[in-house]
This record gives sequence, structure tokens and C-alpha cells, in this order.
Amino acid sequence: MASDGLKVTIIGGGLAGALAARVLRENHSVTVLERAREAVEAGAAINVGPNGTRILSELNFDPKKVGSIAVGTTRTWDKEGNKLQEMDVNFEEEYGAPWYFQHRADLRAEFLRLASAPSDELGIKGQPAVIRFGENVVDVDVESGIVTLASGEKIDSDLVVAADGVKSMVRPLIVGDKAFETARPSGLSAFRFTLPREEALQVSPEIRILDKSKPAMLEMVFAFDPSKRSVVMYPCRNYELLNIVVIAPDTILKAEATEFWSAPGDREEMLSCFEDYPSWVLDLLKLGKDMKLWQLRDQDPLPSYIKGRTVLIGDAAHAMTPHQGQGGTQAVEDAEGFRLFNQAGVSRDHVSEILADFDSVRRPRASQIQDNTRKAAEKRTAEDAYYFAKYNWTYPGIVEGLRRFMKFHILPSVKVTGAVNTPLSKVVAWRYLVPGRGTSYTTQIVSTKHGESNRPSGGGGRVLESTLNRENIRTSARDAILWRPAQ
Repeated sequence: MASDGLKVTIIGGGLAGALAARVLRENHSVTVLERAREAVEAGAAINVGPNGTRILSELNFDPKKVGSIAVGTTRTWDKEGNKLQEMDVNFEEEYGAPWYFQHRADLRAEFLRLASAPSDELGIKGQPAVIRFGENVVDVDVESGIVTLASGEKIDSDLVVAADGVKSMVRPLIVGDKAFETARPSGLSAFRFTLPREEALQVSPEIRILDKSKPAMLEMVFAFDPSKRSVVMYPCRNYELLNIVVIAPDTILKAEATEFWSAPGDREEMLSCFEDYPSWVLDLLKLGKDMKLWQLRDQDPLPSYIKGRTVLIGDAAHAMTPHQGQGGTQAVEDAEGFRLFNQAGVSRDHVSEILADFDSVRRPRASQIQDNTRKAAEKRTAEDAYYFAKYNWTYPGIVEGLRRFMKFHILPSVKVTGAVNTPLSKVVAWRYLVPGRGTSYTTQIVSTKHGESNRPSGGGGRVLESTLNRENIRTSARDAILWRPAQ
């Protein structure tokens, strides 16, 4: 491996791409290609669940810079104004990390800082990622790693990360099936806007959701009928803004929504769709200005996120509607997955093998959340809103996820006999399988004869049977296991 590691090109400088750059910059030379000419983020607020904030706490994320607010209470109402449920939860005690609300623009700015700030400022090794704005990618050779720009420039890469969003130009190059070329409309659209704190308090002086003396609250008002309508509210920017998301079916909207954040929304049309909602909700909706109407799209789970030297992440890989609030958090999980490339000894020759490990954990996980999100849109009771919460919020990270995958899908099916002297470089992707505790531990490295792979082939679950041996190697816990072990 060269002194500056792999040459990594990330297509897209949004949440997924910027945070992936933060993870990879410690050991590799990273370039981020962003189509926009400047770092201007549209949209409103976004939440990051405990499964994401647990990861961010290891990556120098500063919630104070972002104005993040920790959630402590959730309330659920029906359209008649009946409070169905109120829950106070200490998420740090229950899930090991907080649940944060913040403005999307602030979160992206922080991720870009983590990607490009001087290393000594962050207290990490390596060099900052190079972020190039105004760069339009027109082609990617997913096998060789050559990325072509509209200018004609060609960038040679050891690893290409496609974080180019819901309308990804790279996705068809990896999947090769027209059915997956673009995310499809879900039948629902969302009006999004924020209200300044002062304006909201004028119409609702006692509104609990903006009480700074209490933990942040998520307020949800569901129709619980076939229309799937909902109004979701929560504070951001240290309670200075109230974020409001209003979801309605496309069939009752006159305006045509798009998948872009910038499509204007009509306040009167929004109000007409929610005339049967409680007056306290309508009083806040009437204050909406400069709102956007965003068509909610999702993607069928893909058959693969990887091909050659290229991998899909974020909305390019697993676009989903906001019914579980997991879209942004899944981008955080994707970025954490690149810790697999931060092992010692990783070279260009190992890229495809490590990507296969990445895919074996991230794709089933994100695909399940896509499926759960579709089911969540059909909620009929207050309890339905949290049906999948435990699955969402207890993700252990890529290393523990891979260990579990190996334990249940591969290792039980292989034959362990004899002794084989396979160099560690041939089996570098297996070195993080067995978690340990303390500052150092003994891990078992599973190596295959002649460097054969003993992973399932063709997605059908078949395992190639190989003759294996186990080598005990002393190594530091930080280098070999990059996530907390299972309790």
C-alpha cells in the first residue's frame, strides 16, 4: 500500500458522501466530487437516531456546532385531537446514544467540516479530503475505477463511492436492470417548512414542543385512515426553529410534486387537505411560508450495491420515504462501513473483497429498513409508529454485523482441517471477525487455501467449502475491532 493509502473518489458531497470522506480520510487519499457549485443545502430539519449518533460520537461530531437537540419525549395524536400516547425515554440509557434533531443544512456543514478540516484540528491522522465543487460526473468505469468528468478529465481511483442521490447516474452501471434505474413515486408527497420560534409562540404560547426547559419532543398527528396523512413537528437549531412535515396523498393534491427539494408548495392547498385536523395544528400550519412540496420516492431493494471497484451508498443505494426517519441515519451507517478499509495492509488488490464484506452487511440491513419503512406508512395505531424502533436503533456497526454474518452464514458450513500458510494479506478482510475486549486481545483469523473466498456465491446462500486453518494473532483492539463487541 502506498504511503497515502488508496485513491478514493466519492461522487456526491451530501450527507452520505461527506461522512464517508471523514471515515476514509484517516488512511487514504480522498477526493469528493460535488455537482453543486457551492455547499448550499436545501430542505428543513432532519433527525439522526441512536444508531447514527453512536457512530458520530466516534467521528469528532460536535452537536453544539450543529445546534442538535436530544429527544426525550414523543407524543402521538389522532386527527380528532385525542392524545393517544406520550412516552418519556432516556435514549442514552435505553440505546446507548441520544436521538438528535437538527437542521439539515447545519448537519451537512458539520459533515463537510469533518471531511475537510485540518487533521490536527480533529485530532486524527491522515490528510483532509479534497472537495471539488461544480464537478459533473458523466461516466464511471465501475470495474477499473476511472471516473470521467464533463470537462473530459479522467480520475483514476482504487475505490469509487457513489453517493449521488436518488437519481444516481451510477446505480444503473452497477445493477444493470432498468427496473432499478430510478426510485419510484410512493403515492405520497410532503410539504416541508420551518417556523421561527417567535412566530409559533404567538399562536401557541403554551406549546410544549418549544419549551427549552424540557427535553426535545417529537409531536405526531396521524389520520389513521386510508389517506395516510400525517403532520410531524419537532424543534431544531436549539429550539429557535420549529420543523413541520405534512404528508398527504398525491391523489388529493392539485400541484404536481417532484423529487427535488426546490418545488414550491401551496399553503392553501395544504390546509384544504387537513381541514379535519385539530385547530391547534391548523393554527401552526397557517403560518407556513416558502414551503416546499417534495414527492416521496423509494427504491425497491437492490440486488447488489457493488461492482468492481465501485459501491453505492445513501439514497443512491436505498432511497426510502421519511416514515421511520431513517434515511439520513442509514447514510451514517453506510459511512461507518468504510472502517473496513482502515485496516492495516489494505491495498488496491483488496478492494473488491472488502466491498463484498461491506455489501454482505449493509445491503440486507438497509433493505430491511426500506421494507419496514413501507410498512410504517400503513400505520393504524399509535403503537405502530414504534413497531420497528428497536431494530432501527440497535445496529452494532459494520464489524459486529460482519462477525454475525460470518457466524451464522459461513463459518458453520466450512470444514476446518490441516494447516495452510496463507499470508495475512490474502485474508485481510477476515481479520475483524472475532471481537475482543481491553487494549489487546487474541483474535482468530480464518484463512483459506490459495486465498480462496469462502463467501456465498451468486446471492443464493451457497458456501464454497475450503480447507481452513486458524491463526492466533496479537493485535491492538482499535486496529482489529472497530466497534463495541456484543454484550
